[in-house]
Amino acid sequence: MLLMLLALAQNPVEAFRNAPKAEILILGTFHFQDSGRDNYKPQFPFDIRTPERQRELDEVLAKLAAWGPTRIAIERDVEVQPRVDSLYAIYPGNGMDTLRNEVYQVGFKLAKRLHHAGVFGVDADARFLDSTMTEAEWKKRKDALKPGPLSATDWDKMYTALYRMDDSLKTVRTLRETLLAMNSRERLALGHGHYLVGALIDGPLGDYFGADGFVSGWHNRNIRIYSNVARLIRSPEERVLLIIGAGHVPIIRAQFSTAPFVRLIDVAEVLR
Repeated sequence: MLLMLLALAQNPVEAFRNAPKAEILILGTFHFQDSGRDNYKPQFPFDIRTPERQRELDEVLAKLAAWGPTRIAIERDVEVQPRVDSLYAIYPGNGMDTLRNEVYQVGFKLAKRLHHAGVFGVDADARFLDSTMTEAEWKKRKDALKPGPLSATDWDKMYTALYRMDDSLKTVRTLRETLLAMNSRERLALGHGHYLVGALIDGPLGDYFGADGFVSGWHNRNIRIYSNVARLIRSPEERVLLIIGAGHVPIIRAQFSTAPFVRLIDVAEVLR
């Protein structure tokens, strides 16, 4: 019995379970002001600046503030942190209260409400395994791939319909309802699936054009973001909120779900 108790006391699994953990909340969102960089272009107008939307935003901010983040990370490159700092210093002055992007409307406003000294840019450029290929060369090779049996389904058409539905629903749902829907496990998994079709499943065995091209860069970018967010943690008492486009969430969430120094907080726990 003594040996058994000693073994349990030295169980390395228990050491991981009992290790102090900071908290991470990853809030996936749509872009309040579309930058035109994504393949799907929003068809339905959304203006966060209207009085009704501002009331909905205030509801979301109040719930996030009640959770009590100690640091707020936003989708801006680390390299532009000096500009982020300068804008935060004057926000919401100089007409900046009219800026529609979620970086300002959620990130800046929440940080100001909590009297934070600033917010942190954690985005990064992607590094591709096949980095020498031009966009024209990539398209030529992609078009030359022989479709595999799984591509008999028109995945792009199905995903476009999904994005259009979300785009439409955000005009009739409250902001809180939209964010809850976007951060549900099912919706996050559905969205991530679009990165797992196309060139990844076309062509012969051993052809890694799809894996080494865009997809490698997409994963690399998100792992870089994970690395930057993790570096914001100074102690187990930290509560870090990451505000980022929902498409990024599955990969970043996968990293944090197994990181031994954090506990992931579900958006539903905070916004319900």
